[in-house]
Amino acid sequence: MYNVMLVDDEEEVRIAIEKKINWQDLGFNVVATAENGQDALERALEAQPDVVMTDINMPFMNGLEFSKQLKAELPATKFVIFSGYDEFEYAKEAIELSAEEYILKPIDADELHSIFTRLKHTLDEEFDKRRNLQNLEKYYQESFPFFREQFFIGLIEGHIEVDRIAEIASDYGEDIKGNFYAVGIIKLSFENSEQFNTTDRKLFSVSLNQLAKETLKDYGNYHCLNYLGNVIVLGCFEKEDEYEEFVSNLDMICKLSAKLIEVPTTAGVGTMVNDLKDLFSSFKSAREATAYRKLFDENQAFSIMDVEPDKTEINLFENDNVNTILKLIKIGSTDELNGAIHEFFSNFSEKGIGLYQMKISILEAYFEVLKLAKNYDISGSSIDGNDGDIFEFLDNIDSIQEVEKWFLDKCFFIQKEIKKSRMDSTEVLVDKAKEYIKEHFKDSDLSVDKVCSNLNVSANYFSAVFKKNTGESFVSYLTDIRLKKAVELLETTDEKAYVIAGLVGYDEPNYFSYVFKKAYGISPSKYRQQRES
Repeated sequence: MYNVMLVDDEEEVRIAIEKKINWQDLGFNVVATAENGQDALERALEAQPDVVMTDINMPFMNGLEFSKQLKAELPATKFVIFSGYDEFEYAKEAIELSAEEYILKPIDADELHSIFTRLKHTLDEEFDKRRNLQNLEKYYQESFPFFREQFFIGLIEGHIEVDRIAEIASDYGEDIKGNFYAVGIIKLSFENSEQFNTTDRKLFSVSLNQLAKETLKDYGNYHCLNYLGNVIVLGCFEKEDEYEEFVSNLDMICKLSAKLIEVPTTAGVGTMVNDLKDLFSSFKSAREATAYRKLFDENQAFSIMDVEPDKTEINLFENDNVNTILKLIKIGSTDELNGAIHEFFSNFSEKGIGLYQMKISILEAYFEVLKLAKNYDISGSSIDGNDGDIFEFLDNIDSIQEVEKWFLDKCFFIQKEIKKSRMDSTEVLVDKAKEYIKEHFKDSDLSVDKVCSNLNVSANYFSAVFKKNTGESFVSYLTDIRLKKAVELLETTDEKAYVIAGLVGYDEPNYFSYVFKKAYGISPSKYRQQRES
């Protein structure tokens, strides 16, 4: 089933369109309706419709402007434009928007049936193209010439000699010039999809890569490739502020992917560097960022600079087990951490390593754990407790089991403190956002971007944290603040409704009345009359 959204300022028209055809027989569900373009834009971003059927002539934001803005956010959406005005300019604009159809009121049932029959065929072809495993396998075999792929892999892994990077890039026709660079990793999540075998997963990865290429080609100097079942995106920037746009674009890919490929994804974006020889550090930190998918909703992109402390250094300890322990201290459960530590100690027993040598290895691992704790401002004294001199303390322990319990207790303590620190920092962030909204809700141009600029965080990270902490979106929270203030002014002053609209951040009085009525069921003026009577 494909999702349809109907937009018209006349309720009877929306109802009539819904009843004109049997939508489900044609393979569609009407999932949302709206009575103006501004309201429709917000609902469409939540409902993610495959097809939007919209009138042109509507209050607050007309159908063409709404379509332009939504097309920028959801490029795969199909549009059917209708109007009671048979004017060439409208038709021309609709064609420029790549609208599937332009039809006139009154809408004929047979014509509507015919239009959506064609749309169903078009949508089926597009989805089959991405999901047909045979076609994907053929594309997988024929695409990505070996040397080009090896060049990118060598670049992100830091295996190419610095003085040969430009030469090799020129040989393969890759434009990787820029003043700044960053690596993003888009990771497919198959944790709850055991029905997919290894081949299927590779093909989904290829489909995701193709989707990323097609979508990002007009947004900047980006290069995509498959890498161990994930998609790597290299961003080349002229200016530093293009980094935030890079994060937003990968977030858009995640949301498109969830709709078209139907497998959850998460994108992690590494630190920004100003030299290709440092690309490996961006790649490492991007991998760290993707791990944070456990803490937030899927189908989003996160920058490592949002989720890690500024001074955190990504540690690549030579022992993979220790790497796993460090990661689980930051983002794992206590059971996962317990299992990883037990496996770490079991290796000593299986290899017959003596207690003395084991203690040396444990000290090396413990110092890595202490470095991690320091990045989160957790003091060494609070970790060591009553242990005293750590070397003397370990000398007095006589069994592997004792050392394992001691190490486990330390790691659990640090894990708990990091979680507490993270919770405190997100609460502080949300509190600062609330305070900023409280001080600036009267500004009609107040937006997520403005708040994030003040807080120095990305919009994607802020939106995820704000909704997780408050249970509502930024727009809903801001609207609630504005309307509560409007109610207060209606009850305590004699100001006209249009004046109050401006005082609470609405430039357009009619839109203020619309939002107020939507929330309280009556207009501002009637609300005042009821209070006075």
